[in-house]
Amino acid sequence: MRPFSSLGPVALAALAGLAATACGLVDVFRPAGLKDVVVLYTGPTSLTIGDRVAPAVTTEADGVQVSNPRLVFSSSDTTILGLTPVGDTLVGCGNGQALLTIRLISSMVTDTAPTGQASIRVSGGPPPPACP
Repeated sequence: MRPFSSLGPVALAALAGLAATACGLVDVFRPAGLKDVVVLYTGPTSLTIGDRVAPAVTTEADGVQVSNPRLVFSSSDTTILGLTPVGDTLVGCGNGQALLTIRLISSMVTDTAPTGQASIRVSGGPPPPACP
């Protein structure tokens, strides 16, 4: 067995690593520092059974609005406040109050997944025939 048979690929990998460091590629992936992130629900807090509403949310990092944030919504009680299968529309399903939780995902501005919450009251008549 030849001990130096794999030296070429190792040397090439070491040179590539040095080149990446010299070009500042490491700085691209280094966090720029944690930011104060605020996720705020700005939509209606009162729905009627059968209402379908796109949730309105503002997201800011250090006071600067985040454009096109990736958000995930969940309801504490889907028999009162449902979400469409895609998860981008709130649906009033039954009388009562539910807690809407909004979570920012794939955030590069903080070390935890920032969340916001809003209490949504649903009232009205009988539930719609196809409530998610």
